[in-house]
Amino acid sequence: MEKSRSQVIIKSGYLFIATNFLLAALNLVVGLLAHSLAITSDAAHSLIDAISGFLVVASEKILGRKKYADRRDKIERITTIAIALIILAAGIHIVIEAIEKLRDPETVEYSLATLIILIVSIGLKLALALYLKKQGRTHKSKVLLASGAETMNDMLISVAVLLSIVVYFIWGINIEAYISLAISLVIFKIGLEFIFPHLSRHHHHPLEQNPDHDHCGKSH
Repeated sequence: MEKSRSQVIIKSGYLFIATNFLLAALNLVVGLLAHSLAITSDAAHSLIDAISGFLVVASEKILGRKKYADRRDKIERITTIAIALIILAAGIHIVIEAIEKLRDPETVEYSLATLIILIVSIGLKLALALYLKKQGRTHKSKVLLASGAETMNDMLISVAVLLSIVVYFIWGINIEAYISLAISLVIFKIGLEFIFPHLSRHHHHPLEQNPDHDHCGKSH
């Protein structure tokens, strides 16, 4: 049972990594071509998620060794803090870029391809979030539940970016620097919730309140 659970978490982690690398590459290309800070910020966020996915897989593989089996909570905690620090660093970078964009605005060049990529991105993120949350609940995995919640937040960020493009097409107003600042606030929120889980109703709590958590995945 424990081995099967670990295999599912690792498989989900690899899927999380692959999907976010794909999203990061697509958004980065589109963002650079469109001179869009909001889209490149979204790409950076996807890249962060891919890096955090590596931490998820690495921590689960460490826990697969018998000598670390009784340290699951501690290792998962270290993993989430490492992810949080990466997330917070990215948030700071996006704030700096957004401020520069406000000081020296650059003409954006949105196209139909931009809209299509964003819509595809939103669909992929929604499907991935639902999958991770389902696997997290089924296998009582904190890291998968946290990754699912983070991916759902990413989807909402992409929706916000899409909204900024629609506003630009309809009214000719470029609000993406403000959208990027809003994205950075969401990123800061996610990072702080990883460090201080009591701030969130989503990250970790479903398992921390489960009386069977300490025995999850073990044979009786």
